[in-house]
Amino acid sequence: MNRQRLTGLLVLDCFFGRCSKPSCESCPFRPVRSLRLALKSRAMQKKEETFAGAVGSWDKPETATPHASLTLQKQESTKKRKRLLAPREEIMWYPTIKPELCNGCGDCKVLCKPGVFELGAPDPTGIHRPKLIVAHPYKCLVLCTRCVPVCTSGAIVLPPKEEFEHFVEYLD
Repeated sequence: MNRQRLTGLLVLDCFFGRCSKPSCESCPFRPVRSLRLALKSRAMQKKEETFAGAVGSWDKPETATPHASLTLQKQESTKKRKRLLAPREEIMWYPTIKPELCNGCGDCKVLCKPGVFELGAPDPTGIHRPKLIVAHPYKCLVLCTRCVPVCTSGAIVLPPKEEFEHFVEYLD
């Protein structure tokens, strides 16, 4: 009974990114981590998508009303292209990682397409996974906040958006 309970706790630790193993290479719970990453990426895609996706069999068919076309226009206008008004090196917008909170899961590195995050120095004892560091801060897209919600431990901190709005011009 205790062995089953321990296994259940290890699965939960793996799923929530609190695993203390240095890597997932020979871990029997590797599919659990893959499931967690898949669910996170799906959740992130839902946040980014405009809600004008395909209509499933569970949805009511949409009727063509002026209200529906107005909401579609609103959703399209929320995803605007941006242009920087200053050189990127002068804009101090990039994440910082609190090393005491980082569990080394690597979700931020997987999610970040520009490649801001890298693995830090390995743990000298070899017990814990290496913490992540901000290796390329100026590759971060100005006003991008995608990495913050994906961090299970809350280790990623970004500066206040309001201080950087004047560096960005929105294009039509």
